[in-house]
Amino acid sequence: LMVVLTVVAISFGGLVEIVPQFFLDETTKPIEGLMPLPAKELEGRDIYIREGCHVCHTQMVRPLEPEVKRNGRPNKEADDIYEFPNLWGSKRTGPDLTNLGRKYSDQWHVIHLINPRQVVPTSIMPSYPWLFEQTLTGDDISAKMEVLRTLGVPYTDQEIGDARLQVRGKTKGEALIRYLQSLGKDTSQEVSQ
Repeated sequence: LMVVLTVVAISFGGLVEIVPQFFLDETTKPIEGLMPLPAKELEGRDIYIREGCHVCHTQMVRPLEPEVKRNGRPNKEADDIYEFPNLWGSKRTGPDLTNLGRKYSDQWHVIHLINPRQVVPTSIMPSYPWLFEQTLTGDDISAKMEVLRTLGVPYTDQEIGDARLQVRGKTKGEALIRYLQSLGKDTSQEVSQ
């Protein structure tokens, strides 16, 4: 009886907390100016997931004063409404990557991915040199974008049609760096340097 009552109580609590979120504009409508990831950044995001970067890094400014001062306003659900799956994360073995991609140059990112300890001597991040040896074919990017469009991401026919040409011949490292640089919000006026 205790198990049944516990399951009922937890289920009711979950319904009360979760279901209303599906009807709030702040969680179901994209923020003004939000655009879906272009093809190259979308490929970079897939590499980010495939290489396990999301296991050690988060992409979320928490509503804590030091983080807000360093990275700008806290993340909202609507910031990532076009993200499938969502990659906010909770483990911070490495630094949070929100807005970090814009902080460093392309060259820094290349060096950091090939040999992290060359630019951050205390880094425990593994090296990813093969990302700059392997190129993308772009064969499946249009299909990915079509699937995302069925999930509500507003890709146009033109964007989907041009996707393969945008990624073909690029290295996986290039695509990952483009994705890292696209992370975060435009908080240039909110972030204290």
